[in-house]
Amino acid sequence: MGALWTKAVVMDCGKVLASGAIRSSMKPAGPVGELVAALSGKAGVISGSAKLSATGVGRKNMAGAAQLTDIMAFSKGARFIHPATRIVVDLGGQGVRLMELDQDGMMSNFTTNDKCSTGTGCFLDIMAAALGVDPAHMGIASQAAKEPAVINTSCTVFAESEVVTLVAKKRPKEEIIAGLNGMVAKRVVAMINSASTKGDIMLAGGVAMNVGVVAAVEKELKRKVIIPLEPNMVGAIGAAVSAGGAK
Repeated sequence: MGALWTKAVVMDCGKVLASGAIRSSMKPAGPVGELVAALSGKAGVISGSAKLSATGVGRKNMAGAAQLTDIMAFSKGARFIHPATRIVVDLGGQGVRLMELDQDGMMSNFTTNDKCSTGTGCFLDIMAAALGVDPAHMGIASQAAKEPAVINTSCTVFAESEVVTLVAKKRPKEEIIAGLNGMVAKRVVAMINSASTKGDIMLAGGVAMNVGVVAAVEKELKRKVIIPLEPNMVGAIGAAVSAGGAK
């Protein structure tokens, strides 16, 4: 139950049977319950018969569910999806979290960047609004850029002002978006480079669905990273694993 989106996964015997997402709201219990019921029906599971585990900022709103921190959920989810993962970075709606895993998949260290919105879904949503584009198109749009614009500040307020100024100067939107994606990537890579653990790197969370950010991260790192089929579902998968879905 994240800041922007709430995701749900139905899992049994190590297989994801159904998954889905809805926008998070101030009163999440009802919509989330409906989502879980719908996915249970889709998966052929009797509603109310499954064990529940919840994670994210709104997890305490899920009655009857075991509680799991985001950090543990993403560690478990990354390990389940790609056992060789040693670093998983959650690019979420409100924060960026990096978890280091040992060879047995146990978390050995973590770093969070919850006090600055740069690199988060909220940051990119605000920039998309300033540009008048759909946030879902931020990644694809940047691929058409001839030269990324230079964004001089990572502060959301000042970055938005820079974006407005660049638009007024007729700078192509795709170049502005490429500059924003590149700035996000630099912040992510700085966190990765500060980690003592080496090995396979997985990007998770909604921002990992932005192909422009992923490409910029790989360019900065000079290596490929692991991107799950549904990077926004990694935390939910970790919660399902914790509930016993991987047995």
